Amino acid sequence: MYLRRFGIVRGAQLYAQTKWSRGPIDVHVPGLAQPLRMRAGTSDRGCFNQIFVNGEYDTPFPARPRLIIDAGANVGYATVRLASLYPGAKIIAIEPERSNYDLLCRNAAPYPGVSTLLSGVWPRTAALTIDNPGDRPWAFRVRLAHPGEASFPAMSIQDLLRQSGEATLDILKLDVEGTEYDLFSDPTCDEWLSRTNMIFVETHDHQRPGCSRALEAALARHRFDRSDAGENKVYLRRKLLD
Repeated sequence: MYLRRFGIVRGAQLYAQTKWSRGPIDVHVPGLAQPLRMRAGTSDRGCFNQIFVNGEYDTPFPARPRLIIDAGANVGYATVRLASLYPGAKIIAIEPERSNYDLLCRNAAPYPGVSTLLSGVWPRTAALTIDNPGDRPWAFRVRLAHPGEASFPAMSIQDLLRQSGEATLDILKLDVEGTEYDLFSDPTCDEWLSRTNMIFVETHDHQRPGCSRALEAALARHRFDRSDAGENKVYLRRKLLD
């Protein structure tokens, strides 16, 4: 895949660098003005492969998007890919885990349309905590915090849309380690789904049984066509909202 995506010489170089390096490295991706920071030897490489090698966010949006929300932005690879595909878009990238967030800020810094939030997403404004703190940062799941627990803020997609100043959410990318169950099973999801044109979502039924069922039930109330791109389910509104 590296050779087909980047050519024989550059593809072989990128494959070797990302495969065999350890620790923080800078990865120069053809087509990007600035290198990406990667924690080599971690799942950052899997995210890189998903986004820049396999092109899992490359399904084209059939217009010029104004607003993109990247919820569960991790270290910013999807954010950067979407910013390079749609340089005129306003992008809000949200990530709750501090070490991931710091890399997100670094990777997204060259893109003036991107703003970042150290936050989670939830059906409503809430305080969340990490449910599996002993796991690796890229696999953290969240839940509502109990009184007295260490917590971080979470915002709803509806609030993010309202604060953006845009009437329509053109592209929503969701990779939130099971929180998609909470988002799509909550009846308030219809408020923002009715104003959304395209969704990339990775479901995590192995972590939270019922994620796919909640997603499909919510989307069935709206007029979306579905396709698949690698691990993502892609939903595109049949008639785009203005």
